[in-house]
Parts: sequence; structure tokens; C-alpha cells
Amino acid sequence: MDINFKIILDNIPTPVIVSTPIKEDSGKVSDFEISYVNEEVKKAIGYIIKDCKKWSEFENEITSDVPWFKMALDAMAGRDYPETKYFSPSTKNWYKIDMKYLADQKNVIVFFTDITSERQYYQKLKESAITDVQTGFLNRTGFNESFNIALETARYNKKHAALLILDIDNLQSINDSRGYDEGDNLILGVSEVLKQFENHGVQIFRYGDDEFALIINNFDTEDSLANFIDCIYESFQIKQISVSGGISFFPSNSELSEELIRFADMALQYAKKNGKNNFTYFEPDMQRLFIQKLTLQSKMTTALLENSFSQYYQPQFDINTGKLRGFEALIRWTDTELGNIPPSIFIPIAEETGLIIPIGRWILRTAVKTLKNWQEKYHFDGVMSVNISPIQLLQDNFIEELDEIVRNEKIDPTLLEIEITEGVFIHKMEETVEKLKAIRERGIRVSLDDFGTGYSSLSYLQSLPLNTLKIDKSFINDITSKDGVQANITSSIIKMVGNMGLETIAEGVEYPEQLDLLTHFKCNIVQGFLRGKPMPQKLCDDYLSGDDNALLKNSKG
Repeated sequence: MDINFKIILDNIPTPVIVSTPIKEDSGKVSDFEISYVNEEVKKAIGYIIKDCKKWSEFENEITSDVPWFKMALDAMAGRDYPETKYFSPSTKNWYKIDMKYLADQKNVIVFFTDITSERQYYQKLKESAITDVQTGFLNRTGFNESFNIALETARYNKKHAALLILDIDNLQSINDSRGYDEGDNLILGVSEVLKQFENHGVQIFRYGDDEFALIINNFDTEDSLANFIDCIYESFQIKQISVSGGISFFPSNSELSEELIRFADMALQYAKKNGKNNFTYFEPDMQRLFIQKLTLQSKMTTALLENSFSQYYQPQFDINTGKLRGFEALIRWTDTELGNIPPSIFIPIAEETGLIIPIGRWILRTAVKTLKNWQEKYHFDGVMSVNISPIQLLQDNFIEELDEIVRNEKIDPTLLEIEITEGVFIHKMEETVEKLKAIRERGIRVSLDDFGTGYSSLSYLQSLPLNTLKIDKSFINDITSKDGVQANITSSIIKMVGNMGLETIAEGVEYPEQLDLLTHFKCNIVQGFLRGKPMPQKLCDDYLSGDDNALLKNSKG
């Protein structure tokens, strides 16, 4: 290249790259050789292009958003190409990229035109449209571009960065119970805490109605970054504001913005599942479990369509007479690839995804059909107990569906028992109680399952329309321990519940010593491996027809 031409290019305040096409024997252009770069290029992208001899050695390192090779081919052919822009983390400037082909010289010239001022002007206009009025932070629309710039800057500076996604715990419940003014005050309280940390290395976004996102940049080590995030968490604790957070790290978790967003969201979901009001850092195992969850969800949908679920029935007995009281219907799932999948694994996934609605409907219909079949064949007059998910119970049409099932099968409604867990009382307490009253008015029994493990207390049991209370297995497990703590608690529960006119069922009874104590405490019903394990319908049919040997139970029973 002519020496005078180089002097001219070096004094132009615009980055310029001069390249020569590299052609194969067929004449096809396979790459471009870098003939010359001026001084401005060294400022703008020198940290990447340094020592590179060909385009293929640097193009993907700058940004995948610039189609370098295609633009050059279009320029050589005289075709138009889309307007392309590039942010340089070294100069902190934005450039518009243009290419010209000098046919006589057989060179492709790449020009970087500084458009920073123009972009800043339009950015201000844009920010006015994408700023959350309530908090003053940019909203989700402004997040992606900012995140990509932050990652590119961290990459250039060889620094660590993080994405923190925050969720305000129980905001919807607060809006419902205390009003939207209270909810708005909580949002403003969260934003005030976050504003303490807003600086050149921390950008804050209103990510959703109850979510905020923080891009945290410019830390030398991951430990110092984690310490800073811990300070954010402690600030919320001091203000007694309950928030859950999920964090992903750049570059240790990923260098891709899409993955970092997904990983932070996964960590957030874990934080919410583990009691809320905590921050959780992404771990690779979360992605593995997430993929397993998706697999189970897909297989569950297929199992529902192909009717691959089955139903087992566990007998319940009167603790004094030994007479069969009835059965509890229990769903089972065996997958051809994964084998037996416990309900404790797939039911929570079904509740998260909404599949619990059709699955719960199938459980209820199948149980009631079985009850009708046993009544006709064996004159069975016992109770069929069916677990109902809180999500299923709170469906608007649940009572209508229940009426339809009972009506179609023509069963005695007093022999059907709906089992609910304490989780139904977390949200919409009044609506739940009204639904339970409607169920009781139809003659259908209502049982509270897993008592003592969650949210209920003896103080408000009298206000609930219940027939039966099931004492959780966790109480029964240690009922015979020498310290007598669980025995005293269980005895008190049985006595107080009995005084309320409710039946008590002890779950998970496996040993004669447990049965003896429960008999002494005047518990009404026993359920567990000691007297009967869950059985397929065929064995239940055999048992109801008079074959006592069909009953599956512990040998100690």
C-alpha cells in the first residue's frame, strides 16, 4: 500500500480496515486477508483484531450480530446490505459499519462511522418510552441491549459480572388481601432499597410486575461479586422486605446472555420453592433437573393421553373392631423407560404445569367408578377416599364436575370422601371454606390430610366443615419413642379432635406397638402397612369377595 495512502488513513478519525479477498481455485471467495488497519481501528477493536491476518480469525470474536462475510460479498457484488451497528467496549462508542469494494485495487474497505451522539439522542427518546413510571427504572424492553453491552464490557475488561433476578414474595396475595395501594408501597420499598446500589457498575430494571433485574458488573473476583450480592440481600432483611432472588455468573456459568437469563430464572425458582425470602446461586445440577422436569412433563402428558396411569387402593380399618372402613385411592405411574415414578415426584410437577387438573379429574372419576362397581358386585358399603389438589379444588367448575360424576355413577354421596391438604388454606381461605361447605351440603365427606405438617392449627379446626382428620405419618413414626413427646402430642390431638366430633385416622401405622398406643388413645381409624398396603383393583376385588389372603400387609400384622 502506498505510504502516502497509509498516512492519510492513519489521520482519519474513523476506524478503517483494508482487506483483500482470498479466492479458491474455483474463484469462490473463502476469506479476506487484512492488508491494513489504521490507528483508529487499534483503539476501537485492537484488543480483538491484534495479530489477526484474516477475517475468519476475528469476526466471531467481535460480535455475532455483524454478518462480516456476507456484507463483504454483497459489497463486492454491488448489492445492498442491512444497516449494521457495533458497540466497542474499549472506546465506549457505537459505530455504523459500511463496506466499499474498490474493484481496481481488489480491496474491500471497512469503515466504522462513530454514531454515538446520534444513538445517545435516540436512546434518550427510547428511554422515555421504556422507563417504568412507578420506580424510574428501565423496564424489560430496555434490558436485553444493556445486558449484552455489560457482558461485552466485562469480556473486554476481563472482569466478572452477574445477573440477579428478584421476585417480591407474595405480592399478589398482598394486593388481594390488603389492596393495591399496599402492594404499590411494597414495590416502592423494594425500589428504594435497590437504588442504594445503583452506580456505573450496577444497572437496575423493572423486569415485571413483581420482578426486578440487576446487571452487576466490574468485579475482579467472583467472591467479591458474591459478597456484594449478599449485601443487597441483607439490606432487604434489615427493611423486613421478603424477596427471592436467582443469580447467574459471567463467565463461570456462561458467556451467553440468553443462558445467563435462563440460569438466573432457574435459580429464582429454586429460591421460591425453598421457602422464599432467600437468594439462590445457579448450579449446573439445576439445569439437569430442569431438563428431567421437562422430560417428566412431556411423558406425563403422553401418559394422560394414552391412559397409562393406574390406581391403587389402600384399606382403612376401624381400630377397635378391625372392620374395613374403606379405601384411599392412590394414583400410580409406571413409565416404560423410567420405571415407577413416585407421586411425590410427578404430582408437584403436575401442579406447577396445570396437568393436575385433568389428572385429578381422572383420579376422581376412576375412584367413583370403582366405588360403584364394588357396591354392585360386593355390596360394599365402605368409604372411598380421594385426594384433591388445592389447584383442582379452587377451579371454578369443581363443584359442578363433582355433581356430574356422582350423578352419572348414581353412588351414595355419603360414601365418597374428599381429602384435602393443609395447603388449600394458604390462599383464598374464604373461598376454600365455602367450597368445602358446598361439598358437605351434598353429603360428601371431607377429610383433612397430613395434619400437623403445614399451616393448620387446632385453634381454627372448629370453623372448618370437616368429618375426618388424618394424623400425619411423621407423628406416628416416633410415637413409641422413650421421651414420649410425639405420643403426648398425638394423644392430645386425638382427644381434642374427638371432642369436636371428628373422626381421627392415623396414617403410616407399621408396627403393633404403634397400634396399641393408638388404641389406648382412642384413635378411630388406622391406615398403614401393618394392616394393609396399597393394592391394585384386582386384589381389592379378591379381598372384597371374601379372600382375606388377598390383603397385602406387613408380616408383623
